[in-house]
Amino acid sequence: MAITLQEKYRQERDARLNEKGLGQYLDKSKTADYIRHDDPWVADGTPVQRPVPDGGHVKIAIFGAGFGGLCAASRALSEGSASSVNDILIIDRAGGFGGTWWHNRYPGLMCDIESYLYLPLLEETGYMPKRKYASGEEIREYSDLVAQKFGLHERAMFQTSGNALTWDAEAKNWKCEVTAKPKGQAEFQVKFTADYAILSSGGFTEPKIPDIPGLSKYQGKMLHTARWNYDITGGSPANPVLSNLSGKKVAIIGTGATAIQAVPATAKYAGELYVFQRTASAVDVRGNRDTDPEEWKTKIATKKGWQAARANNFQAFTEGQGNLPEEDLVSDGFSTMPTISGAWGNSTLVKPEDVTGYVSMMNELDAVRSDKVRQRALDVVKNQETAKALQAWYPGWCKRPTYHDEYLPSFNLPNVHLVDTAPKGVEALTPTGITQNGKEYPIDVIIWSTGYGSPLTESLAGKAGIIVKGKDGIDMEDRFKAAKLMTLHGLVAHDFPNLFYTGFSQAGVGVNQTQRLDEQSLHIAYTIREAELRTKGSKAVIEPTNAACEDWADQCASRAHMLATMAGCTPSYFNAEGATDKMTPEQQAGFARASIWGQGYLSYARILQEWRKNGGLEGFEITSA
Repeated sequence: MAITLQEKYRQERDARLNEKGLGQYLDKSKTADYIRHDDPWVADGTPVQRPVPDGGHVKIAIFGAGFGGLCAASRALSEGSASSVNDILIIDRAGGFGGTWWHNRYPGLMCDIESYLYLPLLEETGYMPKRKYASGEEIREYSDLVAQKFGLHERAMFQTSGNALTWDAEAKNWKCEVTAKPKGQAEFQVKFTADYAILSSGGFTEPKIPDIPGLSKYQGKMLHTARWNYDITGGSPANPVLSNLSGKKVAIIGTGATAIQAVPATAKYAGELYVFQRTASAVDVRGNRDTDPEEWKTKIATKKGWQAARANNFQAFTEGQGNLPEEDLVSDGFSTMPTISGAWGNSTLVKPEDVTGYVSMMNELDAVRSDKVRQRALDVVKNQETAKALQAWYPGWCKRPTYHDEYLPSFNLPNVHLVDTAPKGVEALTPTGITQNGKEYPIDVIIWSTGYGSPLTESLAGKAGIIVKGKDGIDMEDRFKAAKLMTLHGLVAHDFPNLFYTGFSQAGVGVNQTQRLDEQSLHIAYTIREAELRTKGSKAVIEPTNAACEDWADQCASRAHMLATMAGCTPSYFNAEGATDKMTPEQQAGFARASIWGQGYLSYARILQEWRKNGGLEGFEITSA
């Protein structure tokens, strides 16, 4: 008997649920036993630069040197919260700028968001991206260019991890403790104070590996895509000729957004490539191309403010079907997918009593696109049994949609084999390979493409391994895990004065993360600058009132129902491997107050911009230190 599409989705999800949830993955402290954790991109003996000496002081300490930290620093300089680069210190455990793009250097790496939007501050740097979708190498190089533009290299302390931030009630500043870990040398502690601290270390920091029986017994080589080891594969990021894989039996475990890019690049060189898939990705057309300099000058970078306008145009098309601009400037797989708003929020306010109808409408709208993407697998992949296994059976918003023109054709190559591990994943490892469905696959090299820990389980401080103690010794991570870390605009919390962060919780989140990071950085810079104007140029103590934070939490909760589309989704990092569906009513209420802004990013950005326009620093208590 035929079943409905929704019933098919439900069956697939129920089969995929794992009672262990996030417990099916190794604790992050144990992954170093299996994958490289040192920074291969830093030469032995590279010293740690110390712009601020032990016992010193800086105005603004920024933790994170990816685009979050770069935006925070550049906006502090451009908006006047920092008078010069000497007011800034950037701390990052990596060996240079780039954040995730510093660490991620796997073959085939590129960004799935148009480079004209994703690379922030293009107007300020005057840079023209090489391609519509930039490679990882270009993005990392551009990160360095931004740092050069704003003179940030001399103010960066790399190979250094944050340990603790403690609010000093008497001095009215943050006592910062960090550990410098120069490669090949003894690590050392550095302590300093900061008037303001900004956490921009990101939500995806630690690669994860499934805790599979036999993992410790495997005697072959293994690596993780997030920490690609070219010593094993051969090649380099700039020249990814994986010559060491010639004649080798290679396994890629995982088929999410990373594997979509890594599989084609690996298939070119591996003797035999086995792709172990638990849940298929929805893979649509990419259509990447070189940037046309004439088009760039005459149609894209045409006037002041073009990048923000283009980003807003793109975001509008990803937030549903209401109030759309006349022209889709980007016109790609994301901008022509209004149902991606099921993951991040719809710009049209939906009443709670209308949620059931709204979810039904979203499913009907999404079915058209998802059917087309599933048909593409059948059209491209010659072996129809393999093609059917590569079809994604869940609403398009439940996992990050993917776009690639070489992934599906890879399965037409004679050396590429799909191993379907649905619904529970890889069964076991042996000393010489992988066992699945009663068969052992001899494997020389295992490539884990299993992503990162969920961004929902820890605060930005927790993700970075920083213990934050606010007023009266209140622990930030304890507050976060109790769903009681209430903020104003998702940027600064009561009881944690002068501590800002650019995260997801209680903030508007869109498909293009750098748009959010830049807007949040503008807001932080404005807040510090305006607060110091009120304290006549002296250091300010900036803290949102409890009432303002509670009100913002209530506003977040009042829109949380607009994310009802995520209920019942296939387990993923979006829902902490299905854990959010198992919450008690009390937990759900707390989660709703700490959730992302359910009405989409543009609504959130307008609130921030209107708040700044009003000029009253509403919701804050500002005192002079």
